[in-house]
Amino acid sequence: MKIMTLNAHSHGVDLPENVFRENLDGLAECIVRQQVDVIAMQEVCQTREAGIVSQEEIHGYVPAGGAAVIRQDNYAWQLLRRLEDKGRQYHWIWENIKIGYGIFDEGLALVSKFPIEKAEAYYLSDSRDYQNWKTRKAIAANIHTEGQRAWFACAHMGWWQDEDEPFAGQMDRLQEELSGKDGNVYLMGDFNSPAHERGTGYDYVKKYGWLDTWTLAGNDGHPVTVPGKIDGWDDGAAGGLCIDYIWSKYPAEAVSSRVVFSGEKEPVISDHFGILAEIRQ
Repeated sequence: MKIMTLNAHSHGVDLPENVFRENLDGLAECIVRQQVDVIAMQEVCQTREAGIVSQEEIHGYVPAGGAAVIRQDNYAWQLLRRLEDKGRQYHWIWENIKIGYGIFDEGLALVSKFPIEKAEAYYLSDSRDYQNWKTRKAIAANIHTEGQRAWFACAHMGWWQDEDEPFAGQMDRLQEELSGKDGNVYLMGDFNSPAHERGTGYDYVKKYGWLDTWTLAGNDGHPVTVPGKIDGWDDGAAGGLCIDYIWSKYPAEAVSSRVVFSGEKEPVISDHFGILAEIRQ
């Protein structure tokens, strides 16, 4: 089984249309070539003024909360269209969370080669205000893959030191939601917590018993998933940071884990690189 996480940063302000299309094409090509089974994505947006996609056009969509309004430039829907054009049928969740940059509906997505048997969404932040950029959610899907039934969760966390919405409280809520799930749980996403810092978010996740699949795969150190300056990391990212992870609730046999979309084997399609892990079930 292959699983991937990527902060897509899908709709940058003033992002040229041709770059938007090229990023989607690069993502779809990698998913097909690598035969990725489950993809977790953060910062998956749509323009709030774009036209609405009709229900007849939407295939494989499973609502996690209420059924979301899907618009024509929704990054997840556009990805699914490209996968269908390549003869691949995927199933997907998209949950909107908040307004991004005043013009986007920003959300989370899970995309699965296998049918999604159950989908859920949870608030992680105290804030439920759609206008508040600090509002945070997670989504989760119960999926029966070829080897096992497991849960796959996707989250985009706040910062450890945030005075209004600190990381620890959000992780506590997420742990509470996921702790009772049957079978293994894979927790993927942008945790805004550098792996090299001790006593902050990375160690806090490990405190709950989560296992970093990068380490389980036998890799030394930590990868770079943010190569330079991005929103929220104006000072800390100059030398590169690892803040994107694939965690496993129980020990899993990780065959491999590597960085994708770094420009080495795949094109750069976001301000984050992604992580692709192969798990033997």
